[in-house]
Amino acid sequence: MRIFTFCAVALAATSPAFAQTLDEILAPRPDTAACWHRTYSDAHLAKHPQQKVTAVDFYLDYYEMDHDEAGKGSYSFSIDFTTREGKGWAGGLCYQDDQGKVTCAGDCDSGALAIRNSGTEGAVLVELLSGGMRLSDCGDDTAFYMPAEPDDKLFLIHPAACPAD
Repeated sequence: MRIFTFCAVALAATSPAFAQTLDEILAPRPDTAACWHRTYSDAHLAKHPQQKVTAVDFYLDYYEMDHDEAGKGSYSFSIDFTTREGKGWAGGLCYQDDQGKVTCAGDCDSGALAIRNSGTEGAVLVELLSGGMRLSDCGDDTAFYMPAEPDDKLFLIHPAACPAD
């Protein structure tokens, strides 16, 4: 793997060279999952006072229904955000388009996000699309909207252990 400087990674991260297929992010084997996490340090948040997100957890899993051919199942996601104001989550399905872009569409029109290779071993970039996401708190039917503002649009998250079911 090539080593890039931070600036080169930031500029190249939007190019197709950093594209990863869903199969490369998570092998299409029944009941497999991958998880990523980041908690932002107080020092980082002090440098980015407009950033509302203090922690991100992203879960991706692959499953096959009885009618699916082997390796032709679906990918689902869940993303949990902790913000300065509270916690919220969204979930839905992920797909890959003909150009290789991986997009995850939230259930109930909650918004969409893109995931791609960060250039750092195992880490991914999660980008909020559609202007933001509508999040809800577990057990609370009251959703809140998190706009994709400059400091809350693109998140570098690192591999983490998945929580036990």
